[in-house]
Amino acid sequence: MFAKKNAFLFIIFIGLTAAWSSLFAVENDRVFKADIQVVLDKLPIENQEELKDFDKLIERYINDFSWIEEEDVPTVEISVQIFLEKQPTSIEERYSCTILVTGGDIRYYDKRVVFPFKKGDQIEHGGQFHPLSGIIDFYIYLAIANEIDKIGYLEGSKYFDKAKAVMEQGKFTRYNTGWDRREELIDEIYSENYKKFREMKDYFFYATSILPDEKKEARKYMATAIDMLKETLDRQHDLEAAHKFIDAHFQEVIDLFKDAENKKPIRTLQRLDFDRSDIYEEYLY
Repeated sequence: MFAKKNAFLFIIFIGLTAAWSSLFAVENDRVFKADIQVVLDKLPIENQEELKDFDKLIERYINDFSWIEEEDVPTVEISVQIFLEKQPTSIEERYSCTILVTGGDIRYYDKRVVFPFKKGDQIEHGGQFHPLSGIIDFYIYLAIANEIDKIGYLEGSKYFDKAKAVMEQGKFTRYNTGWDRREELIDEIYSENYKKFREMKDYFFYATSILPDEKKEARKYMATAIDMLKETLDRQHDLEAAHKFIDAHFQEVIDLFKDAENKKPIRTLQRLDFDRSDIYEEYLY
């Protein structure tokens, strides 16, 4: 009787342990979250009906997968919007789409996506390259890389490498529309100037991480970051990633230096961000 009781308690313990482990795994996976929207309005009615569960397919593919390998990282949250259109062809069911990936200080917009798809098709991780999963992988890895860069010096490199590997596959497939442009994006990311931009983020986010306790030290690091940001834009004034960075973080710079004796970082941003010149002007005197 005693042995049976112990066996019963052991089974309960194992069950609770498994449940806890499962719950922990789910919580751990939540270091990455994507809000997904699929728009079918431009499709013929019959295709809208065929693809009525397409959003669920994309949702599962993105949110049921552990994209981030590191532990103890801030949650990466992005938004993915997919706008589908039917491509005229008698050979197969083929779609074009526009994809918009945004989050934090990044924005990727791509309207040159083409992929085959019919009702019942599935996309999987780790299988044969598919143009649909390929485009999703490409932009999610880019988004993750940019976010992971914020936690340490060039920490996102592994994910930029993953995006590059997807691009290398995509440009040699039958559905290679747009991969030439994506290759240009990868070339830009691997340029020395973009590396300087990434190094700038290390200084910037180190500064924000030590606030509010070490304000003087934070100002030193953020001032260096703004100088580096100016350097990258002097070399490439149309670097979209840098302008999106300013859009997302200009207020943080103002807040840190508005009461400082040295307001050079605010003046620098004013020159780089002319459209908001009046906002910066308020804090310079």
